[in-house]
Amino acid sequence: MNNFEVIIGIENHIELKTKTKMFSPAPVSYGQIPNTQVHEVDMAYPGTLPTVNKQAIKLAILTCNALNLKIDSLLKFDRKNYFYPDLTKGYQITQQYNPIGKDGKLEIEVNGEKKIVEIERLHIEEDTAKQIHKDNLTYIDFNRAGTPLVEVVTKPVMRNADEACAYVEKLREVLLFLKVSDVKMNEGSLRTDVNISIRPFGVTEFSNKVEIKNLNSISNIKKSIDYEIDRQTKLMLNNEIIKQETRRFDDQTNSTVAMRSKTDALDYKYFREPNIAPIQIDKSWIEEIINQSPESPDVKRVKYQEVYGLSLYDTNNLLANLELNDFFEETIKLTNDYQRVANLLTSDIQAILNDRNTTIDTLKITPQNLSELITLIQEGIISSKHYKTLIPIMVDSEVLLQDLIEELKIKIISDEATIVKLLNPIIENNSELIKEYNERPERVTKTIMGQLMKQTGGNVNPEKSMQIIIDIIKNQLI
Repeated sequence: MNNFEVIIGIENHIELKTKTKMFSPAPVSYGQIPNTQVHEVDMAYPGTLPTVNKQAIKLAILTCNALNLKIDSLLKFDRKNYFYPDLTKGYQITQQYNPIGKDGKLEIEVNGEKKIVEIERLHIEEDTAKQIHKDNLTYIDFNRAGTPLVEVVTKPVMRNADEACAYVEKLREVLLFLKVSDVKMNEGSLRTDVNISIRPFGVTEFSNKVEIKNLNSISNIKKSIDYEIDRQTKLMLNNEIIKQETRRFDDQTNSTVAMRSKTDALDYKYFREPNIAPIQIDKSWIEEIINQSPESPDVKRVKYQEVYGLSLYDTNNLLANLELNDFFEETIKLTNDYQRVANLLTSDIQAILNDRNTTIDTLKITPQNLSELITLIQEGIISSKHYKTLIPIMVDSEVLLQDLIEELKIKIISDEATIVKLLNPIIENNSELIKEYNERPERVTKTIMGQLMKQTGGNVNPEKSMQIIIDIIKNQLI
């Protein structure tokens, strides 16, 4: 690729996390029985009228702010007219002429270097129904029809697959922590279309672009771009025309496949949506929404390292999972042992989540009893090794932690009189070893400590026991 410059722009369709649809009261859901979450408005019954989902507007405003977009307080909708089996009305309600957000940016980092990705616009629209192809038939599930979407469109400023992947990953992280969408690419709540072309270095005009539709993973974004760069390069080197077309990625062959040709001006006959009058959004409401915006991942990343003293590795592990991060935030309200909280969540608890393929909110462990566990370790009532026994039980049981410790008999022995009583027979049985203390003190004390640990099953305070061992031996040798 030394001879050609790659030009990449990305469009992301993001399903908003609302309870109801964009223009109807039908519930928004995933995985329900087909055609059971539908309303007359979604099905375009004659005489039905759309109503605007206020929560969807709020989530769109939050997204605009996070992406540094200029927010248009005058809300207008348009009709995008086209026929397709998954579009019941024969048109889609969208924002062609007055998107709610314009001229934004998102900073990404690729191979240690930062880059600004300019965002052209963000507009609100409704999703289409879902097509299910089976044998020679196509079935339509209207449960998805009318789901609130925002479409985020970048300028063609990315130059390779790594930048494109970094952008989608960063966008996904921002949206996840804003809680505007669950951004699950495998479920279609974040869908990516990549526009890509190449041109000789030094040429300013754009070549014909190819759009790769509905990429559903970061891995497929990279594979499809790399394949398309190679395909277009070979065509250009052979003086062949690169057709302007829409393609899809075939993950069986790791290649892109032509779907349909495209022209520069596809006439959707846009016009104003006559059933939704322009809505003037109160600017104080916009400010209120922005002021209540959740903390961004970038702010958390700095705070976790500079204030909480966590490593970048631990920080990124905590930020990789929204539910785990929320749990961390709630737990550190109850204990300031930030490192131990991070260790427990990203090791033992994360291993359980991975094994069960679930999220922490499905477990019975709570921030309250996790912080209690940490306090018991700090106070020397249990040892740090005991959490490996306790946590697998705590995730499935609501039993009180103190009762669990008593039941398992894993309480640390810290009482001096009890430790002395346990040590006396051990020291008596090692009288010859004790005589070697002055020459080899470390060997003697470690041997005695090992026998004490074995006798108590490790349930004895090691620091206190060691001091008592030293004191007893020294008294005997006087």
